[in-house]
Amino acid sequence: MTMIFPVFMGIVVTLFFLLPVKCRPALLFLSSYVFCGWIDMRGLAVLILISIFTWRAGIRLERLRDKMRGENAERGRGKTRQVRGFVIFAVGFLVIVLCVYKYGAWLLNLVFNGNPVSCGGWQAPQRIAASLAMPVGLSFYMFQAIGYLADIYKGKSGAEKNFIYLGCYLAFFPKLVSGPILREQDFLPQLERLTQVRFGDRGRLSTAFTYMLWGYFMKMVVADRLAVTVNQIFAAPETFDSFWLLLGAFFYTMQIYCDFAGYSYIAIGCGKIFGLDLAQNFKAPYCAVSITDFWRRWHVSLSSWLRDYLYIPLGGNRKGIARKCINTVIVFLVCGMWHGAGIHFAVWGLLHGIYSVIDALVWKAGWKIRGGRLLTFVEVVFAWIFFRAQSLREALSYVGGIFTAGIHPEKWRETAEAVQIGGVEALVIVCGIAVVLSIDELCNARKLNMPVLVQKKENAVRYLIFYLLVIAIFIFGMYGPGYHAEQFIYMQF
Repeated sequence: MTMIFPVFMGIVVTLFFLLPVKCRPALLFLSSYVFCGWIDMRGLAVLILISIFTWRAGIRLERLRDKMRGENAERGRGKTRQVRGFVIFAVGFLVIVLCVYKYGAWLLNLVFNGNPVSCGGWQAPQRIAASLAMPVGLSFYMFQAIGYLADIYKGKSGAEKNFIYLGCYLAFFPKLVSGPILREQDFLPQLERLTQVRFGDRGRLSTAFTYMLWGYFMKMVVADRLAVTVNQIFAAPETFDSFWLLLGAFFYTMQIYCDFAGYSYIAIGCGKIFGLDLAQNFKAPYCAVSITDFWRRWHVSLSSWLRDYLYIPLGGNRKGIARKCINTVIVFLVCGMWHGAGIHFAVWGLLHGIYSVIDALVWKAGWKIRGGRLLTFVEVVFAWIFFRAQSLREALSYVGGIFTAGIHPEKWRETAEAVQIGGVEALVIVCGIAVVLSIDELCNARKLNMPVLVQKKENAVRYLIFYLLVIAIFIFGMYGPGYHAEQFIYMQF
């Protein structure tokens, strides 16, 4: 989290409302590229190349599709093969690029086991692995590009002829780093309406401000504070007893939620300032009563993308329960592999696949399980251990320690000080987690997210909430000299 972003955002917002309204799409497009280049110049080059490829491929695909429709049935079969062949090529190219960046460095390290191979003084594996470091936002805009081409092929949308519009769709800076994953039919039409956005819309700006404040609270007050303890516990789990290992797993469960949901709220708030509505990515996920319900609430844009572009094309639940279970496991394995290279990510995905299969079988049998919400939470916490660990071996060691390390209360005070949660720090952590979970409970009951719920309150109540959030961020937020702010967790994916 860098405090430079609000400054950058302020400059863009000022220009957005000062420049002629017809310049707004171009401004957001250029600002997005500046933002990407500011983070990673190499990532900007990849973004530009992928955007140009997707833009041209979409136009070509639409032309082939329209020609197919305009010809007679006999020739149409040949054209169908041509269209299918082109979309396979285009999507396949994007998938290959994503896989090379996602797994290239990991495979090189696996093959050479980290040992340098000198080629005339040039250490090949290390140099190649360094060049294959993940460009910023690649996983997110690649899925958008793939979905965009798939929708053109299916006839759900047309190709965007304006490169600035398509480039803004792929690169819009508030959601570039960690999503949400947008659909072109939800975003592109909004660019046409940017001329109607007025600065004086107090309702829109108030809602945007609430989204951003709540996002910064979740990130800076809760997630970054938890990160200090989580990092130490996962770095040396063998030095902690079972209680602290369980606490570390719970803390990470809250950290990744507050980190990722915090980013999503900030992104949505930024979008609303420009009059752009981004998809809601989280719906009180830890209130879920089953794994199926959890994935309707967690990273909603990813789970819906996997459903529409992978699960349903595989056959979904249309070919019997056995095929449904196989398709479910495949989808979650892909989900795990999308998150990162390493067997532990695949195991994390496989665990959720197994949970979902059991969920489907229980539902089909008509059984009712008591305590479904607690069971779901425990399943999710357990799976997060594999997600957080650096390898499968570390994850298994961590899990083993939970059951074998024992409990030593006499050392808890010393351990608390070692992991920096003694005294007031512990109180801030407990209160921060309690606030987040309580707000989620309230929002789940009202079927509204927190910023929308706040907007329904009277002005006095709404301003009081703003004041409390600002005070909490400035007093309890993790920032300032001597503190290295944690980057958003999902930036690495």
